Amino acid sequence: MSTPIILPQWGMGMNEGQVMKWLKSVGDPIEKGDKLVEIESSKVNSEVEATSDGVLGRIDVQEGKVVNVGTVLGYILVQGETDNDLPVQKSDEVAAQEPDISQSSERIKPQSGKNKIVTPRARRLAKKLNVNIDQVEGTGSGGRITEEDITNFSNKIPSKISLPESLLPVTKTVKLERLRSVIAKRMTESSQIPTVTLTRNVDVTNAVEFQKDLISSWRSKKLRPQYQDLILKATARALSEQREANAHLVGDEIRLLEDINIGVAMAVTDGLIVPVIKNADKKSLLEIALEVRELARQSRSNSIPLEKMSGSSFSVTTLESYNIDTFNPLLNPPEIGILGVGNINVLPLYVDDKLLPRSVGSLNLTFDHRAWDGAPSASFLNLVSKYLSQPSWMDE
Repeated sequence: MSTPIILPQWGMGMNEGQVMKWLKSVGDPIEKGDKLVEIESSKVNSEVEATSDGVLGRIDVQEGKVVNVGTVLGYILVQGETDNDLPVQKSDEVAAQEPDISQSSERIKPQSGKNKIVTPRARRLAKKLNVNIDQVEGTGSGGRITEEDITNFSNKIPSKISLPESLLPVTKTVKLERLRSVIAKRMTESSQIPTVTLTRNVDVTNAVEFQKDLISSWRSKKLRPQYQDLILKATARALSEQREANAHLVGDEIRLLEDINIGVAMAVTDGLIVPVIKNADKKSLLEIALEVRELARQSRSNSIPLEKMSGSSFSVTTLESYNIDTFNPLLNPPEIGILGVGNINVLPLYVDDKLLPRSVGSLNLTFDHRAWDGAPSASFLNLVSKYLSQPSWMDE
């Protein structure tokens, strides 16, 4: 039986992907694990791999098409099969708009009589939250109802926002490309969450000196220590001690997470991505620094592995190098917290009754007030500040 090539779901927020380039042609021999087609989704490019040996028998979705998770992109003919063994092909239009229902979604018939496409996960969540699917408007391709739509409806958050029209003269129109479109969607989702941002200044004089002391010991690694490395290490330790900060809010559940995976916001051409340092609390300062540099290198070449682009439990975003002191970082849902790192300024502070010049950094913690309250959030921010201001433990 011919093997379908199916668009998988890479990460919780992925609902669809764009076929960028077929890496094999019809008739090419295929081995299990071969990269077949390049897909753009979740802000990065990745490839769908072959799940069996054989020959590429047919391509069902052409380059440039945007399709849902679960869509059959083509078929692999196994040994002994011919074109006659391929299933009947859908039209290009249907293939580009409808997922493979048997793999990824179900059709239901609401009272209105109009068919709706509902993912199994969305159906289960709707049942759990007592949501009437008939009243939910799908925002996926072709009106497909996703888990996110159910969550938004349950929280009484509109999934679409009416934007005012612009009637002013235009010199140039720039279309939201796929990366900016994804960012716009995620930021809109985040802006609708009831959040609070706490800001505090931290005496980071010792951290700055510690960073300088690392220069000689890290020289053999061809690596220059950065303030962000210390921030990530301090955040990981604080998360390991205050576990309620390492959580996701999904529906009506606060899910305390076992692994401490920190998303690190990185600027790329025309956008922003958030690759993830997995198990950050179990890594040394040097290991974190090396991984951040490698992720930065991969981001510039658009080659970050998909497993590095999902699974974050908390995020950090840094504007220190842009001379920004305080700002309001937006959450990366379903996370309940994000730490924004501001500039370091030299200010006069009293130390042991003496007015001395000290390096003072700004930290900004945004949290989801539905899942986390002000007092424990402030406690967490103070914990990060404590470990950052006295960094000698990072040598342990």
